[in-house]
Amino acid sequence: MSTQRRWRPLLTAALLLASSAAWAASVQPTTYPGNFTSCDDLPGVATWGGLGYSTGSAPINGQSYNLGVAGQTITFNYTPSSQNQYIGFNATMPMDYIVVKGGNAYNVFHYVPGMSSDINLYSPDNGSGQPAGVSHVTFCFVPKPTGEKTADASWQRYSDWSIDKRVVPEQITMFDGDSHQVEYTVTATPLTRGLYRIAGTITVKDPFDFGWKATAVVDTMQFGNAPNQFIAQWTSQGGDTDTLDCAKPAPNAQKIILNCSYAFDLSSLSYPFLSSASGGVNAAGITAQLQGGAQSYTFAATANFSIPANPAQSYGDSFAIDDSMLPNAVDHSFNLGDGPYVWTYPRAQPFVCGADQGSHGNTATGTWSTGANSNASASDSANVNVACRTVSISKTAQTRYERDYGWTPDKHIVVSPADAKVTAMQGCLPDPIVSGDYAGNYLCDDVDVMLNTGGSYETVYRLAATRGIESESGFAVSGDIQIGWPADVTPLFSPSAPSDTLHFAGGTTQSVAPTCDAQGATSLHCSYQAALSGKLDGYNEAIIQRVKQCYDANGNASDCGLQAYTSNQAALSYGEPNVETDRCVLLTDLFNGTAGLNLGTGFGWTVQPLLCGSFAQFVTGDVDPDPGIVRSVDVLASWLPASQIGAGNTCEFMVPNLLTLATDNGASKSDEAVLSVRVPQLCASAGCTYTQGYWKTHSKYGPAPYDATWAKIGENTLFFSSGQTWYAVFWTPPKGGNAYYILAHQYMAARLNVEAGASAPSQVSSAIAQATAWFTGRSSAAPKGPARDTAINLAGILAAYNEGSTGPGHCSVSPSTLAKAAQ
Repeated sequence: MSTQRRWRPLLTAALLLASSAAWAASVQPTTYPGNFTSCDDLPGVATWGGLGYSTGSAPINGQSYNLGVAGQTITFNYTPSSQNQYIGFNATMPMDYIVVKGGNAYNVFHYVPGMSSDINLYSPDNGSGQPAGVSHVTFCFVPKPTGEKTADASWQRYSDWSIDKRVVPEQITMFDGDSHQVEYTVTATPLTRGLYRIAGTITVKDPFDFGWKATAVVDTMQFGNAPNQFIAQWTSQGGDTDTLDCAKPAPNAQKIILNCSYAFDLSSLSYPFLSSASGGVNAAGITAQLQGGAQSYTFAATANFSIPANPAQSYGDSFAIDDSMLPNAVDHSFNLGDGPYVWTYPRAQPFVCGADQGSHGNTATGTWSTGANSNASASDSANVNVACRTVSISKTAQTRYERDYGWTPDKHIVVSPADAKVTAMQGCLPDPIVSGDYAGNYLCDDVDVMLNTGGSYETVYRLAATRGIESESGFAVSGDIQIGWPADVTPLFSPSAPSDTLHFAGGTTQSVAPTCDAQGATSLHCSYQAALSGKLDGYNEAIIQRVKQCYDANGNASDCGLQAYTSNQAALSYGEPNVETDRCVLLTDLFNGTAGLNLGTGFGWTVQPLLCGSFAQFVTGDVDPDPGIVRSVDVLASWLPASQIGAGNTCEFMVPNLLTLATDNGASKSDEAVLSVRVPQLCASAGCTYTQGYWKTHSKYGPAPYDATWAKIGENTLFFSSGQTWYAVFWTPPKGGNAYYILAHQYMAARLNVEAGASAPSQVSSAIAQATAWFTGRSSAAPKGPARDTAINLAGILAAYNEGSTGPGHCSVSPSTLAKAAQ
């Protein structure tokens, strides 16, 4: 019996190597004497359970014998072929025993496991000491299953692409109006992989229909340039990790007991050696068992394979790029193998500050095939940020000029046409004073006044000064021009200084040339000044020009035009003059100051120490604000020079009054008003009377200047039996028409007029006497009946005398007296 071997689940690499060549080593034979004719005679084998045949005679070199099934043979050859002592065989079926008979003995070659070939088999030695010639050969074998396999290699190429897009520069900072080109770079990277498939079939046959059943198949693939082994297996029990697709067919004429198909799919990404592999060998280790499990047999079937130089299909051989910035598509493409895969191109139009400020993204998308009807794509973006800067320009305008003022002094005497003392008015303004205390009076340069002996005239003057603009000159404008920009950019100005233009009403202009400091890091300062032909309305405007820059992608700049920046319109606004001549003056007044002209006291006084605007003021009486100093502008009859008194003389004197303006350059301007005074009583008899209002205000208590006539009676003398003084009675109003006071006021005025020298007609003298009798012993109570009628009648006679209707005439009163009497 042959030694049986059971299949082990995994076939090692040694099986693959051993199956690629015939067994070279022979086994040692066992020698037996006698003859041998049948496998049933095998020593130690009770009953041969296999098949066996005898050649019957010595085989001819190269002679083949049928093993009992078509296609199954064994062939014998002598080595060398010229002798008949050493013989070998090649069989389609493994042989378990080969028996070589020669001489009177035979050798049994027992193969465990069975062998399909061997050489140098021989018969026992004969008497010569050498093997006897072969007389016949018996071969014994248990019919084994056979295996066949195929191995076909193919592969497909797949290229996947990645894309990287970049831009230079990414950040752009420039002035408005500038432009900057950028350059985009798209880099594509292919990742190529091969998908390799080694596929085929495994066929197991039981050619002798001996009852074999296939129980396991282990398929092992190995490439010629790598030690890696790839294994798939099948067992009849199932549960295999890498299962072959095997099926047991029904009994068939081809005696096939198992059909298997296999496929190894491998990627060069996982197994880089595949990229350079040219082929390899595929071996199937097959295990079969006889029915009943009496014997197990493991054998191999091998097939070589070659990998084609070119793939069966290839996908992703080209990479088509579409850029979102560029019109149409495809904008660029790469073909596998034509690297480097780099595409550089500029933006269709440079970025321009103003239109393109902000962030600008740009995407490149590449597309490639991944199969017969499928594609894939990859994208990448590059971003450019455009920051725009501008130049600011502002200016100021300060005007200056000089002014010379002209002053006009104006001195007038305030005159009432109703004043009996006024005998003439010269140089008067045509219209009377409109309002105020002296409304209705006139302003005159020269006035003639007539006074009684011991009388006075309360002069009222209007002092005035009018300031006007005499001339203006030296008009000019000056200012600053400030130009600024951010610190991260630097402008180039052409020209280096701004232009500056004055624009005047009516459309005329005047150019100005500014003076500029050295340009700083963020600013440029300029100043200017220009003379003007007059006080012209308009504005001043500056313009500076910057050289626009056009940058290439590397930041190299070239000049490409000019960008103008215009300042604000600084108005020509004229305020107060910078230099003023005669803006303020000293205003003084000289009263009665011409020496020798009269005997009155003259004095000068300061009206305004610093007069800076037009001025008008009425003065009368005491003009000095110091209460301890009296400087009166009243005119007294006593000022008449002695040389002018007496019959045949003029009895006249003049009182001049001079108003003077002192200017900056020492020059002065004056205006004079002259009062001509006559005292005719001192040259001829005459007289005049004052009203009770005059005497009421000209006592020593005022408010008008004191009239010395009061001293002849006395203000504090008791008035008859009234219990009041003369002064008190004068200031007691006749309430309810009290006739006592009505008569008292006219009586006192008449008495004082007579004491002042006014002649009194007989009727007036009689009325004074009757009134004296009427008041004697009478109280101030209001009289009634005839007493009242008498008082009213006498008061009427005396009033006509005092007011000038009878007697020498009314002396009238100056405007100052009238104004005070009305209070």
